[in-house]
Amino acid sequence: MYPILKRARNQRTLLDTFLGDDFFNFENTSTIDDYAVRTNVASNNEEYRIDVVAPGLDKDDMGVKVENNYIYISYDSENTDKSELVRYRSFTRYWKLPSDADTASVRAEYKQGILSVFVPRETPANNSIQIDIK
Repeated sequence: MYPILKRARNQRTLLDTFLGDDFFNFENTSTIDDYAVRTNVASNNEEYRIDVVAPGLDKDDMGVKVENNYIYISYDSENTDKSELVRYRSFTRYWKLPSDADTASVRAEYKQGILSVFVPRETPANNSIQIDIK
């Protein structure tokens, strides 16, 4: 993982560790959990970028939110098609944003199964001031 943005907390439980990730995935059910969704975090001089690999998901069920200097990416959907069992699918990931993140200008796009979130970096203020001596 990149050192710039870090995952805020590890949500893996002791039960998941002991039984394994696939223990509760029964035949003919499809679930999305926090571990099945892959992310990539990168940065350059202009912005931070978070990519969430989420093929086949409806972008209308996705959410991106910035709150208290954290960025949250979530998905929440319930399939109530009468031809199959009711399936509830969701995930949430979040990261603490660095101090130079411009949270007012965050943008997101969903293309070809990848949700990309762009967080621009603020240009640092010039903290150097020349003082005239009188």
